[in-house]
Amino acid sequence: MRRYDVLQFSYNQLQAESLGVWDVKLLDFGFPYDELGNGYEPWQDFASVQADLWDEWEAVAEGTEERLAKRQTKEIGPYMQKGIVLFLSILFWSNKTSVHLDNLEEEIRSLPHKPVNVDERISYILNRPNTYPAYMQLKSLMDEQKKMVAKLIALKKL
Repeated sequence: MRRYDVLQFSYNQLQAESLGVWDVKLLDFGFPYDELGNGYEPWQDFASVQADLWDEWEAVAEGTEERLAKRQTKEIGPYMQKGIVLFLSILFWSNKTSVHLDNLEEEIRSLPHKPVNVDERISYILNRPNTYPAYMQLKSLMDEQKKMVAKLIALKKL
């Protein structure tokens, strides 16, 4: 049961009432909908929250790429952390389940709709989150999962 440093979050700043409705900005704190429970469950209503998630990813990708272009690799940490949160949320929620961080690789392997070798690739990203190759891998995973989501919607499985 490995818990990666980049996936350590504190939720003591959140009000319990704030979890009753959808707010993509709550993902700045990590996985409050998944780990705190007793509120809104985005995985039950993924079709209505996905646009916010993709928009948030675009902002994260833009910020990461700006810093990488300026070779400010030490400043991409918060962007990568948010990108990882968004990816894992999209991955699990599009599979109609909450994010499970304990035994993450096993949980990912059990998901039916996911990119190829996602468990190995996310492990690489989590072990080297502030690097250009990790960002490129995350970007690739996001693109692949976006296509998977589009396919699921077309097949009316979401």
